[in-house]
Amino acid sequence: MFQIMRHIFAGLPIASVLIGFAGQPAALVVPPALTAGFVLIRDRIIRRRVGLAAWPSDGFARHVLVDDLGWLLFLTLAGLPLFFIGAFLRGVLIAA
Repeated sequence: MFQIMRHIFAGLPIASVLIGFAGQPAALVVPPALTAGFVLIRDRIIRRRVGLAAWPSDGFARHVLVDDLGWLLFLTLAGLPLFFIGAFLRGVLIAA
């Protein structure tokens, strides 16, 4: 469960470039929204596994959620310039 987040976070910048290349700015919200949904579902799964365990386990679950949401925010904001790079590439390659 923890290994897949690296792959998802690695795919977000690539998705921003591809969405920019496709010229679909409305689709720019789809990858972060799907990732946020997955992060929240994963948080519920972690909290169920922790159950009524000691406080440090609940703290770990909170840490994982906050860390993932922080990375998601960073990659979403970093994806905006990448979107414009993809749109620029589309204009250059289609015009050529």
